[in-house]
Amino acid sequence: MSNQRYSPEFKDEAVRQVIDRGYSISEVAENLGVSQHSLYKWVKACRPSPEHSKDNELIEAKKEILQLRSQLKRAEEERDIFKNTRGAHRGRKVLCKPARVKYQFINEHRRMFRIAVMCRILGVARAGYYFWVEQPLSDRALEDLRILKLIRDSYGASHGVYGYRRIHLDLRELGETVGKNRVLKIMRHHDIKAVRGYKRHRYGAGRPSIVTPNLLQREFNVTTPNQVWVTDITYIRTWQGWLYLAVVMDLYARNIVGWSMKPTLAREIVIDALLMAVWKRKPKGTVMVHSDQGSQYGSDDWHRFCRTHDLTPSMSRRANCWDNAVAESFFSSLKKERIKKRIYKTRDLARADIFDYIEVFYNRKRRHSHLGGMSPEQFEQPYFEASGCQ
Repeated sequence: MSNQRYSPEFKDEAVRQVIDRGYSISEVAENLGVSQHSLYKWVKACRPSPEHSKDNELIEAKKEILQLRSQLKRAEEERDIFKNTRGAHRGRKVLCKPARVKYQFINEHRRMFRIAVMCRILGVARAGYYFWVEQPLSDRALEDLRILKLIRDSYGASHGVYGYRRIHLDLRELGETVGKNRVLKIMRHHDIKAVRGYKRHRYGAGRPSIVTPNLLQREFNVTTPNQVWVTDITYIRTWQGWLYLAVVMDLYARNIVGWSMKPTLAREIVIDALLMAVWKRKPKGTVMVHSDQGSQYGSDDWHRFCRTHDLTPSMSRRANCWDNAVAESFFSSLKKERIKKRIYKTRDLARADIFDYIEVFYNRKRRHSHLGGMSPEQFEQPYFEASGCQ
């Protein structure tokens, strides 16, 4: 029986009986009336050769290798997104940041990694990133930049000694409605902080006064000007030697009403400072003048001057700075805010700088926490306007 008698369709169906349905060649040959030899050749022609099977397996292996390489490349790219060039951990920190921070990270690394991959890893939409590129700053960020300029102006005007509380008061005085915490956040973000030059020292308790009793007894809160003055001496370092500063402070508004600077600690330094206070304030009643037990304040000239101008001396206990804490606090502010561990080249330069601090900044501009954020002159001005005197 010749194979030419069977159509290709017949042959295909006969082969399917063997290959797909599991019948044996003898059964199919008997059922279809064909020779087993012919059916065997048909089945053999349809089954793939071992060489062909090996080629298919090689192709599949190559496909799998390419797929694995692609996955490895993507994993390495995702790993590198979380690293900077030297292995920093900035990328991992970005995951916890707001979307705008992530957009900034993507924009900075867009030449290193694919934008689509970074957006997927950081969990942001590409559309959001492209919108941010067109407008990188939000309205609040633009407002923060405007407030930052005002903060820098206030910070510069205070010579770098104002913290966020006093700067906030400056902004409120300008009519800004910004909150205190927002000012703090902006200052922290831009590393703006009050400059301090010295640490606070600890002092021990002293012995009772012998020359003059302690009449003040640490009652530093007074109700009227020219009621209690406190005075003290400090020293400033220059390349020409020490420059000594004596001040007289009115406890009512904490303003410096008298001062004197000299190269020696002669008793004239404290008398000149007190004379300036008397000339400037012209008190109409008795004023208590509190000091420490320095030799200048225990001199006969000092006591004669006090009796002549109706001033009542008072002295702290020996070696007890807390009895004259307000004057000590002023010197601490002066050294932290203006001197800042500096050694002036000349005494004249030191005098000019300290004069600027006392008369230009401290009395007229510096906000005092004890005075509710007002400067000393601003605090006492309503009192003198109401009383009709200086």
